[in-house]
Amino acid sequence: MKLLAKTFYGLEPALESELKALGARNVKKINRGVEFEGDKGFMYKCNLSLRTALEVLVPIHRFKFDTQAQYYSRIYEFDWSPYLDYTKTFAINFNVFSKIFTHSQYAALVCKDGIVDNLKQKHQKRPNVDTKNPDVRIDLHIHENKCDISLDSSWPSLFKRGYRKASFDSPINEVLAAGLIDLTGWSGDQDFYDPFCGSGTFSTEAYIKSAGIHPQYWRGNFGFMHWNDYDPSLYTKILKKIVKPITDTNHQIFASDMEQYSMDACKINMRYAKISRRIQTTKVNFFQSKPKSKSGLIMMNPPYDIRIPLADTAGFYRDLGNKLHDDYKGFQAWIISPYSDLVEKVNLKKIKSYKVFNGSIECKFIGFEC
Repeated sequence: MKLLAKTFYGLEPALESELKALGARNVKKINRGVEFEGDKGFMYKCNLSLRTALEVLVPIHRFKFDTQAQYYSRIYEFDWSPYLDYTKTFAINFNVFSKIFTHSQYAALVCKDGIVDNLKQKHQKRPNVDTKNPDVRIDLHIHENKCDISLDSSWPSLFKRGYRKASFDSPINEVLAAGLIDLTGWSGDQDFYDPFCGSGTFSTEAYIKSAGIHPQYWRGNFGFMHWNDYDPSLYTKILKKIVKPITDTNHQIFASDMEQYSMDACKINMRYAKISRRIQTTKVNFFQSKPKSKSGLIMMNPPYDIRIPLADTAGFYRDLGNKLHDDYKGFQAWIISPYSDLVEKVNLKKIKSYKVFNGSIECKFIGFEC
């Protein structure tokens, strides 16, 4: 079975490595995703295990078209019975880049009409659309005259781990956090510092990686569970093989922030995830902090002036570099920031740099030797 795991721009190498480690066949990296092959059980395993995937898609229909009428016909004539019947609700997620359709939403509407008309003709009853909580989520991708239709086996998206119960402005996406940790090369073999922890996403994802627990530990619902061919006994068998208890890790994870509301949210999330005893939390301004070990990895997601006011951005990064140089020798520091020019003011030896996106904001993810 052909499969496609989608991710954020810049995280394709991390996702490719994860898939190869899981045993995926014919792995091929593409823009914002990785194509691969595996059976039904492997698709279940990917949904449970992949930390850097947003969703796992199952392609079911690919075709070319020259007109809107031809597009409708190709969808109407397709056999939808293995995937849908009139008793199931569905929704369409769409990405359309085509001169044939000037409005993306209209292309999705025509797709919906083709599916509904097909099933109504066969059963004399029509399925309902439910955009919020569908039984089956269909992924529609059109590029000029090429159409790819897939089933979303993950829905809701895999970044919705289930452990975040408290948050505030601008939390970093869980999949992005996991991917950035992978890009640093950290494998749980040294202490991990999260000094701008916010609601604790970096720290929690670091724990997931170092403890070896599957990232969907806190949730139990996936799109494939609503499909006609769902095999609950196979799913249970795979889940039993990969599930691990929450345990201590070999190295310490430190989460801190200067804001009380951040620490409150962080502690709520960690208590819910039952990992509050595994991560050390402290309310402290990073510029007044001292390291608790001789070496380690520091992950930094400083405030963005775009989203959160920062009085003197240039001065902030200069002071950040000075603090790292003076007090954190022997550490690696990785910073995600939209200010590619200002990050240079950190003035430390650069290890590597990646282009990534935090939401719609283009960022640089840069590693430094302290």
